[in-house]
Amino acid sequence: MKSISREMFATPTLTGRVSVIIPTRNSAEALRRCLQSVKAQSHPVDEIVVVDAFSSDNTREIALELGGKVVLASGTQAAARNVGLASSQGEYVLFLDSDQQLEESVVEDCISKSVRDGVDAVKIPELFVGVNFWGCCSALWKNSMVKAWGSEGGIPRFYRRSILPQHSAYKDNLRFWEDLELYQRIRQAAGNAWCRGRVIHYEIASLRDVVKKYLSYGRSVAVMKESSAKTPYRSTVKLTVSTALHVLRNPGKVPGIFFGCFLQASLKSVCAALGFLFE
Repeated sequence: MKSISREMFATPTLTGRVSVIIPTRNSAEALRRCLQSVKAQSHPVDEIVVVDAFSSDNTREIALELGGKVVLASGTQAAARNVGLASSQGEYVLFLDSDQQLEESVVEDCISKSVRDGVDAVKIPELFVGVNFWGCCSALWKNSMVKAWGSEGGIPRFYRRSILPQHSAYKDNLRFWEDLELYQRIRQAAGNAWCRGRVIHYEIASLRDVVKKYLSYGRSVAVMKESSAKTPYRSTVKLTVSTALHVLRNPGKVPGIFFGCFLQASLKSVCAALGFLFE
């Protein structure tokens, strides 16, 4: 009988340079926490690229203090991510927002999934935490959205660079669901898996911010509808209905947040519709 060596069952070596790309704009309040979580990863991150939209606060100083490489660029978050991608060198790329925090095993889990499962895109579970009242309302909606979407939903944040389009991976003119649009284009070739570690997303919101943001999102939806990116548009409508039903069935323990959640969701819908109509 042929002998079986230990090497046949050896754990694959988790190697490969990792670049983290973070768009910022006046993000000083949240950025330090985000970068500290990146620096504390159990698998070292080789490169942090902060793409800053000419912040007027000390965002850039914080990024440099914590080892980030700062690149200045104006435009949408999608455009900033493209700039960050072009400015980075890692074999693997993790796209983060400045108001997010990583659990310490996220990068290691993502590389492990990529190496062992042979996938080029890894989804990271996301937990939303409200910092103020309207942030709690937003967190209730978004956590319900995650549950309504289920295990077949979600959008990868961690990619093997080779699977991404070489030029303009994201559509620069999209302000809404640009990450979903990208994933829809490459998902058949990439394959995907979920990692165990989570992203904690801190929600700070005001009704003024909601109006401004969703008017902009509505204009982006108009662009999406005119382009080939119609799948994200249909997915958004379906997911919104599923999320509303989930919130109704699971309203949470604080009535004020429940009603605020639906008021905020209604305002988002109205503003998105106005942005769409007057684009």
